[in-house]
Amino acid sequence: MYRPLWIEVNLGNLNKNLRLMKRLLGKSVQVLATVKQNAYGHGLIPVARKLSDSGVDFFGVGSLEEAIFLRKAKIKEPVLILSPLLPLAVKDLLAYRVTPTVVDLSLARELNKEACKNNQILAVHVKVDTGMGRLGVWHRQAEDFICKLKNFKNLSLEGLFTHFPVADTDPKFTRCQITFFNSLLERCRAKGIGFKYIHCANSSALIKYKEAHFNLVRLGLALYGIKPHKKMSQSLYPVLSLKSKVIFLKGIERGRSISYGRTYISKRPTSIVTISCGYADGYPWNLSNKGKVIIKNRFFKIAGRVCMDHLMADIGNNKEIKTGTEVVLIGKSGNLEITPEYLAKLVNTIPYEIVSRLSSNIPRIYKYSKAHRKR
Repeated sequence: MYRPLWIEVNLGNLNKNLRLMKRLLGKSVQVLATVKQNAYGHGLIPVARKLSDSGVDFFGVGSLEEAIFLRKAKIKEPVLILSPLLPLAVKDLLAYRVTPTVVDLSLARELNKEACKNNQILAVHVKVDTGMGRLGVWHRQAEDFICKLKNFKNLSLEGLFTHFPVADTDPKFTRCQITFFNSLLERCRAKGIGFKYIHCANSSALIKYKEAHFNLVRLGLALYGIKPHKKMSQSLYPVLSLKSKVIFLKGIERGRSISYGRTYISKRPTSIVTISCGYADGYPWNLSNKGKVIIKNRFFKIAGRVCMDHLMADIGNNKEIKTGTEVVLIGKSGNLEITPEYLAKLVNTIPYEIVSRLSSNIPRIYKYSKAHRKR
């Protein structure tokens, strides 16, 4: 860590958030932990290991590569790839005992063919589109699709699921989706087709729509201590902090400009600190002249444009701050806090983007509880 920029991940708080969310579930409802995109920037393997020790039942990933990383790290729980695959991935999918999402017959044929070669029965989950419009078979066509899948002897229809695009903002649309999904379930049952796992609820729906829990929920954002919707009453525990240090400090005169574009002109004599973090690290460029940092338990505003490797802050006449002083970019310091939700609001994006875009090159430091079982 020659460059002073790092992420701290509190795995104890991750476990607390899991327990908090589990309290909202019935005893028969299991939890799929969504750990795609490097566990939302928190670190795939350490997060998955902690969640495995904490008793999650399933993992959800976005790619076969992520699933293979989990298997190589000796994660034994079922792993569902939430996106459809191309045929070239089929052999490795079977080799690593990973569950695919099926949304078209061409992939189903390839999966069935390879499973037959290996004398295996492969569990698959069918994704239904009830209004997300991204992936899945349209719910009115899904019954026919599922009946055709039933004819593949080496595939087992283990799961059925859909996804909610506005569970945080539009109850009417979300309840419509739940109705469409339940109607499909009833039609399948009438034909003698059942599923071991039925899942719809993401973090928002887990909190707001008990009727969408079924017997498996997909827990994502709330796991990481970020509120999936603004009016959430439950308090979550922050998991990720982004920290750096002051690498340069200088006094400047009134009228001096800072950074590219000369968008910040000092209105008084002041001191400017340079901090080791920039947009190449995933810190949003749009926080230029908007964001703030915490130094010595005080907020200071970003001065000028965020650079590729650096950002600057105006600290006024503060004499306590020196080269090497710690800077909090995301996280808590004393009674002060900068949250992903706050940064997202400043730049008109979503908290998912704030944390998941943090560069994998930034070292992660993991805080384990005493009871954590290291592997």
